[in-house]
Amino acid sequence: MARISHTEEQIEKEFHVSWYIVAYKLLFGLTEFLLGVSITFFGQTAIRWYRAYAAQELFEDPHDLLVRLTEGVIPNVLTHHTFLVLYLMLLGSAKIAGAIGLIYKQTWGVDLLVGLTIIMLPFQLVQLALHPSLPDFIYIGTGLFIALYLINFRPREWATRVAKRKFKST
Repeated sequence: MARISHTEEQIEKEFHVSWYIVAYKLLFGLTEFLLGVSITFFGQTAIRWYRAYAAQELFEDPHDLLVRLTEGVIPNVLTHHTFLVLYLMLLGSAKIAGAIGLIYKQTWGVDLLVGLTIIMLPFQLVQLALHPSLPDFIYIGTGLFIALYLINFRPREWATRVAKRKFKST
C-alpha cells in the first residue's frame, strides 16, 4: 500500500492536474470526434442543403458575402472528407484519451497530450503563417500553455523522464 501512495505522490510532483484542462481537452476532443462522425453520416445531406441555400442566396443577391466566403471551403470539406474525417476522429480520440489519463493521474495522459501538441505545432504554425487569425493564435497559445503547464514548465525534465521510461521498458 505504501508503494501506491508513493507512486501517487510522485505523479503529483511530476505534473499538475487541473479540471479546467481536463474539461478543455474533453470538450475539444469530443467536438472534433463528433464533427468527424457527423461529416461521415450527414455530409451528403449537408452538401445538398448548402447547395440549395447558396443557390437561393445567389438568386436574391449575386454578390452575397457569406456564400462567396464559403463556396470554396464547405463543398470541398464535405466532398473530399475521407482524410479530414480520419484526422478529426483520431485527433478527437487522442484528446479524449489524454483527458481520461489526466483524470486518473496517469503519466501517459500527460505524455499523450504533450506529444500531440508537439506533433501538431508545426502544422498549426504553418496554417497560422499562411492564414493569420486571432482565434488560431489563441488556440495555439492555449495549447502550448497547457502542455507547458502539464510538465511544470520544464520541458527538458519531461523529455528526460520520457526517455528514461522508454529505455527502462526495453
